[in-house]
Amino acid sequence: MKKFFLLVFIGIITANLQAQNSVEVYKTRSITFLGLDYTGAIFVGTKGFNDPAALKPLTQSWNSLFITEHNKYNVQKAFKVLTSVELDMVSKRNEQTDFSNRITDKHIELPHLTRSDLEAMISSYPESTDKGVSLVFIVDAYDKTSATAYYHFVFFDNLTKKILLSYSVTGSAVGGGLRNYWANACYEAIIKGGRYYSSTADFYRNYTE
Repeated sequence: MKKFFLLVFIGIITANLQAQNSVEVYKTRSITFLGLDYTGAIFVGTKGFNDPAALKPLTQSWNSLFITEHNKYNVQKAFKVLTSVELDMVSKRNEQTDFSNRITDKHIELPHLTRSDLEAMISSYPESTDKGVSLVFIVDAYDKTSATAYYHFVFFDNLTKKILLSYSVTGSAVGGGLRNYWANACYEAIIKGGRYYSSTADFYRNYTE
């Protein structure tokens, strides 16, 4: 019976890998982490986001956590791969984004970004000559009404910009100050998202290598 369930589980994982072309994601031992991409993000709750001008510098501040507070916001440790951190590209994209029209009180089904949206965003990234896999946290929404942050963790091929694996992760916001409030949501998402990736990667490597 145990063998039967194991075979079923392997079948499910294998089907999922084929569907998302994610074999390379689980085979790789090194991933380039690009940071938090806010170019598609919305911010729900005008009472929680009452200063649109503060959002752009905050996106830079939230990304800086991966450097200034590396021991806590440690993507390498969470995902159990040798990960380099390169934030310049998403920082430039965030800097060029106008967030003044991204704050709303409308009811929006979250997460709101579709697979097509994610593919369009990744395809717009600069061309690269470096082989390998990159990981970017695409921020979908910060919802003050539910104190929840919505992310898409997206793995893609550097050369082709093809998405190899993506999954949605949420984090609960808590704490004082706008920066720390949402930073804590990111921390929780890293732990949850890293646990999902590393457990699946370990399973894949154990049964295919």
